[in-house]
Amino acid sequence: MATVTRDALPVAPLMTLFLIRHATAGVRDHANPNDDQRPLDPFGLGQATAIADLLADEPIEAVLSSGALRCHQTVAPLAERLGLTVEHAPQLFEGQSRSSSIEFVRSFTGRTVVLCSHGDVIPDVLRNLEVGGSRLEGRGCAKGSIWRLDNSTDRIETADYLGSIDPPS
Repeated sequence: MATVTRDALPVAPLMTLFLIRHATAGVRDHANPNDDQRPLDPFGLGQATAIADLLADEPIEAVLSSGALRCHQTVAPLAERLGLTVEHAPQLFEGQSRSSSIEFVRSFTGRTVVLCSHGDVIPDVLRNLEVGGSRLEGRGCAKGSIWRLDNSTDRIETADYLGSIDPPS
């Protein structure tokens, strides 16, 4: 995994939506009906700290997350540093319909917001944006990764994949 630092980030748009895939959380147990309570593993906890380090100076207004524990834990350190609470958003939970997820993402036009979700929701949102004419720079949806979307207008023009964030060494 590549380490992304604040110095390596290109200049961000004025209003940015950070779309984050939850950090690593061990192996899914398909037989466990409480998989939404699976916590981050030690590497994932380090990724959460690194995400907070990377984004702490951004003018973030709100931090929203799927109700899954691993998503909440991914953005909790950032929210704490910003003096915000993590708000749970059902539209970001696994298995949500493509239309409700993209509508939810687009509802934050003109705001700088963090959204933490899952490996099925994020690619659906990105495909929908691309079909709608947004330019996607990069590809991927690794655990602990960030997409930075230009959220300045009601049409998201660009989305840049920053990649998976490594824990501090």
